[in-house]
Amino acid sequence: MCGIFGVFSSNQALLNGTSNRLSLHLLDHRGPDDSGIYQDEDIFLGHTRLSILDLSHGQQPMVSDHGRFVIVYNGEIYNYLTLREELLSKRINLATTSDTEVILKLYQHYGVNDTLDMIEGMFAFGIWDKLEKVLFLARDRIGEKPLYYARTGQDFLFSSEIKSILHTGIISDELNVDGFYEYFCRSKISGERTFYKDIYEINPGHYVLVNFNDKTPVKRCYWDIIDNYKLGQENMIVDKSDAIDSIEDCLLESVNSRMLSDVPVGLLTSGGLDSSVAVSMLVKSGYQTMECFCASNQDNDIDESPFARLLVSYLNQQSEAGLAFNVISNDINTIVDAIPFLSYIHDEPLQYISSMQMYALCFAARQRGIKVLISGEGADEIFCGYDRYERTLMSAHNLVSNRTKIEDILYYGGGLNNAELVSQICGIVPTNVDERFCGESYRWLQDNSSLPLLELMMLYDQRYRLQTINQRQDRMGMAASIELRQPFLNYRLVNLANSLHTSLRFDPSRRTRKYMLKQIGEQYVPREIIDRRKIGFPSDLTLWLQGKQSHKIVSHLVDDKDSISRNYLSLDVIKKVLDSHYNSKHNYDVLIRSLFFMEVWNKNRMGFKDI
Repeated sequence: MCGIFGVFSSNQALLNGTSNRLSLHLLDHRGPDDSGIYQDEDIFLGHTRLSILDLSHGQQPMVSDHGRFVIVYNGEIYNYLTLREELLSKRINLATTSDTEVILKLYQHYGVNDTLDMIEGMFAFGIWDKLEKVLFLARDRIGEKPLYYARTGQDFLFSSEIKSILHTGIISDELNVDGFYEYFCRSKISGERTFYKDIYEINPGHYVLVNFNDKTPVKRCYWDIIDNYKLGQENMIVDKSDAIDSIEDCLLESVNSRMLSDVPVGLLTSGGLDSSVAVSMLVKSGYQTMECFCASNQDNDIDESPFARLLVSYLNQQSEAGLAFNVISNDINTIVDAIPFLSYIHDEPLQYISSMQMYALCFAARQRGIKVLISGEGADEIFCGYDRYERTLMSAHNLVSNRTKIEDILYYGGGLNNAELVSQICGIVPTNVDERFCGESYRWLQDNSSLPLLELMMLYDQRYRLQTINQRQDRMGMAASIELRQPFLNYRLVNLANSLHTSLRFDPSRRTRKYMLKQIGEQYVPREIIDRRKIGFPSDLTLWLQGKQSHKIVSHLVDDKDSISRNYLSLDVIKKVLDSHYNSKHNYDVLIRSLFFMEVWNKNRMGFKDI
């Protein structure tokens, strides 16, 4: 994994200034092993490297044979060895064994569209065409790797993280006030918009072309979740045996391809079905001596480590494996103390109470010499794992009879479930809430509301909820200089899952979610894990946010003279919410969490400070 940064400008003072190197330096945690820059009269490109493949070569920025193309790249291309062989078979010379050079050669010989069609993996990269004076930026299909950009006048900047763009000083740090409403409803501003008014994120499955003459980004979609869902429906899988065989084969290929590395790889084992199946498949494929890491909570009711220990013991006995089991425990003070630093790293307010545990797992793995971790995120979104899918389906007739718009149920169901209160906090008249405040995701729901309900819920989560998970995985991993890989987000597996008949996703008569994965799991994991109740990725922070200490801290944060609550929101309404929550009149835990994370981020967004 790496960090990339670039400035495209005719302003020589900007290109030659020291701020660019300092901006690149802010990405050192993403790539502590090496760094490099390329600069000509039109562009500055920088790269920080976490060496995982081709350790002695593959330095970036990488320049093509004749000097026309220059690439900076972050990610992993899992089929690059196959593509490398294809290039060699056409007598195209390669000087390294890196996936970076494969992308560069594909672009040089096949162009934009064919390159993006051929590569499989997680990636964000920029390629500078020195002859045509065009900058090409691309992001992977599912959005595992981030890529941000900003433009002011004739200056165009891009980076793996927002902080590097802001550090140049030429892009305003004005907040995107219109996005606050959506943040409180969904925990993230959707689509290209970010918490900063003038900084944007390239959407998953998109690329951007920027011409030297006007620096206006031209955006194109090369892969879309809805288009691929519709293709899958034309070849719908209805037979259970066919579905099990196809999914198992695809998942096996996916988990094995994510072991591609020249450095040690570890496993995240939550004790849940998803990570357990992935780990078990790797063990049965011959990877039997890896380190496993599991987070532990002090609250026994949400502690998953006993199930993770059960899995590792089972695999060590059944397969004669030598898996090492590491339980990572953190007391609540350690978790809370980490929030300011991680808020700064995150570039936007944290979205998950589990973010601190994810960082602790990655940090512990890095201390043990691990650079890559395999995790089980994504299975719930593609295999129908959330209980809210079941709840919404079972109550679907009530939604129709009450004339409630499905898009309202799904949009607000991801967050506060109290749109009127959010409107009051944001100072918006409820009848004036529109796309300006709701964002791209609400328009997406409206545009696709004719889809069957289950498919609409799952595709919505694949398009938008996964972006919050991907942001957590990328930032928490990179904070510890760890690359997190997610085999369930293989786009071929996503397409396959979206071609399943509804009865193979969820059967109301059995009330069984994740039906196909559980069927496959019977061959790999203990019955206790298949049958256990899903509890997500829990954290002791949930209980802490209900106590007196958090009441004092949150109250102090919202009342600060520089707080978002005081300067942009209705502080009076917020204080009433705090009083009602902490006096047990109402449960506003989601809103309290969002306020807490937002204010800690606001205090630390320009540099790390304590709470």
